[in-house]
Amino acid sequence: MSRKELVLLLSRAFALLLISWALVEVSYLPQRLFALSHHINERSVLATHDYWSSYYLIVTVFLVVRILALLLAAALFWRCGPRVQALFSPREDNQEITG
Repeated sequence: MSRKELVLLLSRAFALLLISWALVEVSYLPQRLFALSHHINERSVLATHDYWSSYYLIVTVFLVVRILALLLAAALFWRCGPRVQALFSPREDNQEITG
């Protein structure tokens, strides 16, 4: 197995880890959306600021951002471009200098 194939295998394995992590995060989404809708519906007309509605809105937005970031990172690692190859495999020039 060549070094390039090994880097591709490692990169895709890491991408699968990120995808599974994103799927775990997706499992929290229904609970966050339910809590957010509950607190938005319970909001008082007289109150100008509701702590729990704001809290669950922020938590839900950051959950969605985290899911999207994990999926984006997984897509980048799955493609295994030159930057990812440089991350997992040291440059050959450095090996010649040190070796």
